[in-house]
Amino acid sequence: MSVAGGPYVALAVLCQRIDLQPDGTANILGIVDGLAIDDPTEPGTPPLVLNVRALIALRGGSVRGSRILTLRGWFPSGAEGLASDTVVVFSDERPAITLNVPLELELPEIGTYVFDVLCDGELLTAITLDVVQR
Repeated sequence: MSVAGGPYVALAVLCQRIDLQPDGTANILGIVDGLAIDDPTEPGTPPLVLNVRALIALRGGSVRGSRILTLRGWFPSGAEGLASDTVVVFSDERPAITLNVPLELELPEIGTYVFDVLCDGELLTAITLDVVQR
């Protein structure tokens, strides 16, 4: 896969909701790029669980055929988090794909959570979520 030939990232965000419209368009609601939480290391503080959606839109460029799209998460400490693979197909009839991935994230650390978006093992982009202490 060549960077010059695609696939290209059209959109990669975390959001609260996606409303699909009858005309085929979508409204993205509540883009989430950061939040403030209570100190998760204090005794008695329950772990915060955040339900969001990862919205990833790719344009195939000259790429055709099946590809493995991976979403891989990293905690602020550098420890690896969630990872999921999805097979996507770029064709002349459908040269673009959009994935709407529900995520249930436990946020036990303060810092920047990173979600790598890879195609066939090559990094395309990263989505970040900055978690700060209130």
